[in-house]
Amino acid sequence: MAFSGYSNYLYIHKKWYNIKDFNHPGGPVSLALGRGRDATALFEAHHPFTSKTKLKALLAKYEVPSEQVKELKLRTLDSKAQKAPNPEELFDWGEGGIDRKPSAFEKELKEEVTSYFTKEAERRGVSILEATKATPSRWAMMGLFLAVTLFSLFNLVQGAWWALVVTPIFAWLLAANTSHDAMHFSLSTNWKINMIGGYFAPWTSSPLMWYHQHVVGHHAYPNVGHKDPDIAHAPGFIRVHDSIEWKPAHSFQVYTNALIWTLGATLYMTVVPFKTLWKGNFNRSVFIGISKTRLMQHIFGRVIIALSLWSWPWFIFPVWQALIWCTIPMFIHSLCFMASTQFNHLTPQNSKALDKNYFKHQVVTSHSFSPYSRFMFYMTGGLNLQIEHHLFPTVNHCHLAKLHFIVKTTCAKHGVPYHESEGFGEAIQKYMQHLGDMSVRPSFKKAV
Repeated sequence: MAFSGYSNYLYIHKKWYNIKDFNHPGGPVSLALGRGRDATALFEAHHPFTSKTKLKALLAKYEVPSEQVKELKLRTLDSKAQKAPNPEELFDWGEGGIDRKPSAFEKELKEEVTSYFTKEAERRGVSILEATKATPSRWAMMGLFLAVTLFSLFNLVQGAWWALVVTPIFAWLLAANTSHDAMHFSLSTNWKINMIGGYFAPWTSSPLMWYHQHVVGHHAYPNVGHKDPDIAHAPGFIRVHDSIEWKPAHSFQVYTNALIWTLGATLYMTVVPFKTLWKGNFNRSVFIGISKTRLMQHIFGRVIIALSLWSWPWFIFPVWQALIWCTIPMFIHSLCFMASTQFNHLTPQNSKALDKNYFKHQVVTSHSFSPYSRFMFYMTGGLNLQIEHHLFPTVNHCHLAKLHFIVKTTCAKHGVPYHESEGFGEAIQKYMQHLGDMSVRPSFKKAV
């Protein structure tokens, strides 16, 4: 399980760096995500507003000489994925390494967004980096969601039937509007606050799993077969990508998908972590290297969470009521989670899209919906503006609505397809069409 031999090294733009003594401004958590793996995509995604010349000079102090690389026989965790494409071949970063020349699309996009945050920083009297994080009004909103969650949870324990619905919904709102941003390091410039914020989603996921599955795998390589773990969930029941081998059960996935929607969050926070740690990888896409101590801590945490969610009702209520209390909230929470996440990349227009330009790839593989709906924005924690989120994951979602026009206009200018649905119904329709398309056996499609 541990990958201690290379845990002090990471690989960026074809160079190895020894980060053992590197005091990363973003904190040890963000740095740990790149340990032992090709962190080029992570590096680019998490430093959109920092001078690359400055970063190059900083990292030069930690560069590992080529002779030492050969001596140590350094290799990345990515090399363990036998079917996965080589990360170095997926995107064309151009020449120059860290201090490379950006494409015209990337250059203009970053200039426009930087201009917006420069003005925002001046207006608020903060740094540009601070301007990209949660605003005071967003913190107030998160505080409200937390207060309602705790109040409804108290009433849930007391047996209030209304709390069966309110608690899981607000638990999701808290997770989507707090933990998701925290684990993208977009909640605060203080890494400790981000780390703590990641634990405000006990009904949704563990931080360890989310960091690896979502940040390391999905965000770096959306819709890339054997690299994006999100397109390989429950392959025995559902097939959403060509990299998944077709099985007879997939013929019925338009209907059996309901099981995933109602049980997804429950399985993701219980069964999936143990399966992942047992195999040492997340859906054969992201390989995990952690110490035995961290492994035991995670297992202990998962057990405690499961017991705190599903043990107490059996000591308080009759058996029939305890069963309801253990199932209905999780079903509702899972529905909230799935309705906020499944349309974001799984449409006929996005599922097979690829681009050698990393930033264009983030656009063409993502799908935004209900871009002008304030309700949907709060309900999804800004995930409905998926394209903007994938381009700038370290920007707090409260700014994404402002970036929507900038991104969409820049995409149109450079001929980059921008896929979105005006409403929730249209997004569902595209998703269901994609499920139907992928349920057909490939050989049958060719014959037809």
